[in-house]
Amino acid sequence: MAIAAENRKKSGGKKVILAEPRGFCAGVDRAIEIVERALEIHGAPVYVRKQIVHNEHVVRELEERGAVFVDSESEVPEGAVCIFSAHGVSPQVRTNAASRQLNVIDATCPLVSKVHQEARRFARDERTLLLIGHADHEEIEGTYGEAPDRTLIVEDADEARRIELPEGTNAAFLTQTTLSVDDTSEIVDILRERFPGIVGAGSEDICYASQNRQNAIKAIAGRSDFVLVIGSTNSSNSVRMVEVAEALGTPGKLLPSVDLLDPTWLDGVETVGVSSGASAPEILVRQVIERLAELGYTDIESEVTAKETVVFRPPSGLELPHERGEDGTPEAKPADVTAGKAAKAPSTAARKAAADADELLARSVARIEDLLREEVERWGGVDARAAAPIEAVAELVAAGGKRLRPTFCISGYLAAGGAPDGSAAEDAVVNAAAGLELLHAFALIHDDVLDNSPTRRGEPTTHVKHAKRHAEHGWAGEARRYGEGVAIVAGDLAFSYANKITSTLPGPARDIWTYLGTEMIVGQQLDMALAAELTPDPDLARWVAVCKSGQYTIHRPLALGAAIAGRTDLHEAFETYGVAAGEAFQLRDDLLDAFGDSAATGKPAGLDVSEHKMNLLLALAATKDADVARLVDDGQNWDPERLSAAMLASGVRQDVEDRIDQLVRTARTALTDAPLADGWRERLDLMAERVAYRDR
Repeated sequence: MAIAAENRKKSGGKKVILAEPRGFCAGVDRAIEIVERALEIHGAPVYVRKQIVHNEHVVRELEERGAVFVDSESEVPEGAVCIFSAHGVSPQVRTNAASRQLNVIDATCPLVSKVHQEARRFARDERTLLLIGHADHEEIEGTYGEAPDRTLIVEDADEARRIELPEGTNAAFLTQTTLSVDDTSEIVDILRERFPGIVGAGSEDICYASQNRQNAIKAIAGRSDFVLVIGSTNSSNSVRMVEVAEALGTPGKLLPSVDLLDPTWLDGVETVGVSSGASAPEILVRQVIERLAELGYTDIESEVTAKETVVFRPPSGLELPHERGEDGTPEAKPADVTAGKAAKAPSTAARKAAADADELLARSVARIEDLLREEVERWGGVDARAAAPIEAVAELVAAGGKRLRPTFCISGYLAAGGAPDGSAAEDAVVNAAAGLELLHAFALIHDDVLDNSPTRRGEPTTHVKHAKRHAEHGWAGEARRYGEGVAIVAGDLAFSYANKITSTLPGPARDIWTYLGTEMIVGQQLDMALAAELTPDPDLARWVAVCKSGQYTIHRPLALGAAIAGRTDLHEAFETYGVAAGEAFQLRDDLLDAFGDSAATGKPAGLDVSEHKMNLLLALAATKDADVARLVDDGQNWDPERLSAAMLASGVRQDVEDRIDQLVRTARTALTDAPLADGWRERLDLMAERVAYRDR
């Protein structure tokens, strides 16, 4: 304080204490970026329901770029892009948007989405929900809409004392996220005293930003003669920050714009505390600081009470062209951009690494096509019907897909120092990559039968297509069994061709090839056993996921490529990287199945749940949440719709997202000291992110 006093003496005695943290929170950052990305991808206009965040400056800037803000989804032209604001919407709004065939992009803050999930869970449990917040706030309107017949809004302590519930009512409470723990503690205490059995989600649903900004205001208010909070009048958290300062005896004003700063407010004021609400951009703070400097407040001191590192990624489908890989999937983790940084452009070495991999991948696909074309001609010459299962394999390969396994095999070869140089090793890795894609075709065709999947890559699956053909021709027997029979034969042929094309692999590589195929098939057996027994066992489910998918997708292909290049010293690094990235890949698969967009994935959402599949996501949810466990346990009366809703409400989705983040970090760390060829550490880092944060 003595130093601060001396500084005031030198600068005329007028000082600003600048609160930190202040301004944009992660949810606001994400929402604004969603609008900006939508404009860049779809072009103007895009329509935004309500203010994207509660700040006039932000809204004006987005309007100038082509965003159109409307009060209702009914004002949006049919089929147009419609963005839901950060505050969330009710199910009725979503239904209305769907009826108008709007292209909806959801910018709801993840913390708000979590409250919606909990509202649905409490309603499902037949509890009366006491919703703490401001009745006219958009967030409360949206949450209320989840269960309007079971929800009562509690705005203040007096209302908490007056509210009456019938005897024996099971009650729960939730709070508006933009209120702080301090704001709600009195109301919650009253509700707990009046209704002893009431349950709540806890303080983790309170917006961290609201609490942090109020704590910062408390820290500067005691050292300030006057406090300015920069924010809009409809910003709940900004208004509350002024109230917090005044409650501590320091007068304050809400300042929407520097133009509204009245110098008479500062008469007799030596020290001004300055902060901003969670939806106020930093440019407004800078403008106020400049204006205060003109008024003599030139001594600036920062008061840091917390460091915020939270980042929320935009939803999938909003990747910009420079963030996409060669196959159109996200190349860089969206969080990199959410944090306000453009995705880092690949280095020259990484671009060359990608180009070399593309060249070898193209050769491997051509090798598959040549093989299958020859086989169709060979067996079609015997009888046209004999070629049907071979054609089914060819159609699946031609449909594209991510080609992850051949890509990782080629990457292992090139990262280990191999080159596209026409050598015998290069020919071997092309064969190995082709074999992996055929092995994957075998697994997919059989999986579709086992999982009763109707579509694959947006097209009817092999068994569905041939069952339909059987029915259309009126052939004898059961159409379903015929279709499944053709699919089984097609899968067997794909497996046979995979082994044929890799028959000349060198010894160490051949051993890896044999093991990875066996490992994947054994994993399938355990997958079926878990589905039949319906016993939630996260450890075994994780092993199955890693064995059946993770190892076979990343670790073993990488090791196979490195073995062809003659490098056994990379085994440990590739194993750590591959197992972590592989588990992240499978967890993303589970999330996409449970909550993904079938238009993007090419197969129906919720298939694992509908087919009683005890995947890792469901096992984790059943272990975490009693409602999920109860529904899983009732296997004889399996209700996929209720189970999916319970999984969503359990919060396991965010848990798994956090786990994926951790796995990606593990994968990247594994390569830190690995002796890889130029550009390949960077390239493999990007590939780990790509498989973990994809949307299909």
